[in-house]
Amino acid sequence: MPSGKFALTYTVKNEARLLPSAIEYHIAAGCSRIYIFWDGTTDGSQELVSKYPCVTARDSIRVEETDDAPAWIKGILVCWENDMDVRKRINTYYAAKTAAAEGLDWLGGIDPDELVLMARDEEIAEDHISKHLNNIPDEIDQIFLPNLESVPTSATSSNPFADCVYFLNRFPKTEAIWRYSRALFLRVLQVPVIAAWYDYLFYQVRFLGAIPRLMRDPRGGSMIPAGYFLGYSNYKSFIRLKTFANFDFVTHGWRGFLRAPRTMRMGNILHFDMLDADYFAAKFRQRQQGIILKVFYLRYRLAHVARNSSDAEIREFFERYIAISDPARIALLKRRGIISEIHAASDFMRLKRAEPVADAVP
Repeated sequence: MPSGKFALTYTVKNEARLLPSAIEYHIAAGCSRIYIFWDGTTDGSQELVSKYPCVTARDSIRVEETDDAPAWIKGILVCWENDMDVRKRINTYYAAKTAAAEGLDWLGGIDPDELVLMARDEEIAEDHISKHLNNIPDEIDQIFLPNLESVPTSATSSNPFADCVYFLNRFPKTEAIWRYSRALFLRVLQVPVIAAWYDYLFYQVRFLGAIPRLMRDPRGGSMIPAGYFLGYSNYKSFIRLKTFANFDFVTHGWRGFLRAPRTMRMGNILHFDMLDADYFAAKFRQRQQGIILKVFYLRYRLAHVARNSSDAEIREFFERYIAISDPARIALLKRRGIISEIHAASDFMRLKRAEPVADAVP
């Protein structure tokens, strides 16, 4: 009988600051197994996770290990060397295969800067995720968890995940209008910078300028327009393991291969995309130069800022354009329903920080 037992999988490059806390959070939330695939990690993360019995860690699946892979994997192997997302897709498939063989019911594919939250008003306990998964109708193959993007209030953070309690709310009708109108706009003008300005203007009009989103590059002073989201605007997913082989995994979820997955929405992903200035610099400095400008113009510009600015310039940039520290602005955003205050993850992390030193990583 299904029990809601679940595993998580990560493909990781240099996430020593967040990974142990993310693991501890999800273990406390009932995760049975965590599969980690190292993808060029050089920051000592391997040693940090070795103390967790439920963690299985190895390097990314290599091309020569894919003889038994389905056709959709065979079709993307040509991009294995140059595309981390391709390696993540393959890693997630093999994590699902292993988790299914171990008798688990569900697999979630997330990143170290993300925490699964099934209900905003629940404390984090060992049944927090599994009890919700166990109530999914049998005919459902996949659940989508919409992301809630964190809103930092400072350029520094002393404890990963604990200091941030504000998150951008989702507005499905607004997002639908934005996506469709943006698609029509791009059919006429397929220019990345123009699309970014469209995103910026759309959301400035929608929220009457309540959330500032116009940045200036520290070097050269050129403007960087951003829409509502600084990270991604969709979801992450859990797949039912007894049916996963029917589907093709892409970055945020599973799609049709032998058949289309039957999908529903539940819970949220708390996405700490830009924890503070140091994390911003570390994340974007290790990004490949080949970020797809046509699709990810904002991320391309942020990577340019990180690579070409000093630490002091990045901190000033972060404080001015990414963190929202003004109490009056935060009160306005809360009053307008643009941000929510969510304490479940923060409360858990603060309790972990208060535990005796003997429980800390040596």
